[in-house]
Amino acid sequence: MNATLVVPKLDQKSFWKDASDFTDIFDVDWFISFLSKDVKIIKQLPKRGGRTWTPYTMRVPRKCSERCYLNRVLPVLLKRHVSSLLKYF
Repeated sequence: MNATLVVPKLDQKSFWKDASDFTDIFDVDWFISFLSKDVKIIKQLPKRGGRTWTPYTMRVPRKCSERCYLNRVLPVLLKRHVSSLLKYF
């Protein structure tokens, strides 16, 4: 898909009810280094014209296949440039 992953932000409200962030739980630099051969990862979205990008939020199945991502997510990325993926069951 030629996409860049932004370090995830954890859902702190709906399930865990825990204020911990991804960086509190995981070693982010190791995470980025470990996956660097497979995907480009950045810590936060860059600014565009002095403003931060606002991701388009979309839901994808929890077990979304490669074909699912190509058919559902890629068209959104090509149109919106930034997307936040949420799972559904």
